[in-house]
Order: sequence, then structure tokens, then C-alpha cells
Amino acid sequence: MKTKTISHAVLLISMAAVIPAAQAQGTDTKTSSIEEKSAILPGSLTTVIADSASFSTLGKALKAAGLDATLGGRQEFTVFAPTDEAFGKLPPSTLTQLLLPENKEKLRMLLLYHVVAGKVSAAELSNGEVKTVNGEKVKVEVATDKIEVGGAKVYSSDVKATNGFMHSIGRVLVPESLEGFAGLKR
Repeated sequence: MKTKTISHAVLLISMAAVIPAAQAQGTDTKTSSIEEKSAILPGSLTTVIADSASFSTLGKALKAAGLDATLGGRQEFTVFAPTDEAFGKLPPSTLTQLLLPENKEKLRMLLLYHVVAGKVSAAELSNGEVKTVNGEKVKVEVATDKIEVGGAKVYSSDVKATNGFMHSIGRVLVPESLEGFAGLKR
């Protein structure tokens, strides 16, 4: 009887030592997977945008909208990226208003109107409408000498990132849902 009691005691002590160690490992795993999700991967669309002098405003806007981690991950996207000059064409206070914390969702909608799910090279673009990540459609026009997206000319295309393509455009595209906000016009 004493042997059974001692065996049970040893078993309970062993379990008491193992369970906290397993729980600690589980916590570490959860923490590292959360960190992985929010990590911006080298060579991703976010880093390509951040590394280019012509897209500093877009980089700042992506960060303010919380989209830098999304475009910096493994999921594949195509970005029609407005240059700093394109953002400069907006009414003076519009960008300031969009970057305010209370307008984060409007900024997200605006930026996601420039993003298409999947890798789409310039050669794969065709005439018609394409659904953007914000849920609205944008018109694409392709000719032998030019490509336009939402009426904005594509200046440089097929800038490769590990998770997609970036095509630079000379105008900020305004989705129908935001027309009129802070002077935004389609």
C-alpha cells in the first residue's frame, strides 16, 4: 500500500513539474507566432515602398492605417502605388485629415482601393474592372503604349517584391465610398 502511495506522490510531483514547463512553452509559441504575424519581411511590398524615395508618403500612410504589416507579410498582393507627387495633388488638408486617428478606417479604405489580391504583372493586366481589396472595383485600360488604372497612368510597372508587384501611378485613386471626404474627388 505504501508503495502505491509513494508512486502516486512521485507521479503527482512529476506532473506538477512538467505541466508548468509545457504551459510556458505554449506561451512562447503563441508569442512568437504573434510576433511573426506582425513582422515585416525583408523584400516585401512594405519594405520595397519604404526603401524608395518616391513613396515616403505612401509608406507613412500605410503605417498610420496599420497596413504596413499586412503588405509586409507572406500574403500576395499587387499595389498601384501613388507617388509622393500624386499625394501632393490632393487638396492641402486632405492628407492631414486622413492621417488623424479618428479617420483610420477612411484611410484604410482609400489605401486598400490601390491593392489587388494576388501577384498581377503588367502583362497580366487587361481591359476591364478589377476588384480591389476594399471591395470596390477599379477600371483598368491597357493599350500597347500605356496602362491606366482608375484613369491614372502607370509610370513604372512590375517592381517585384517577395509577396507581389508594385506599379507606380501618378494620382491617388479615390473610391466611390470616399468621394467628397475632405475634398476627395474621383
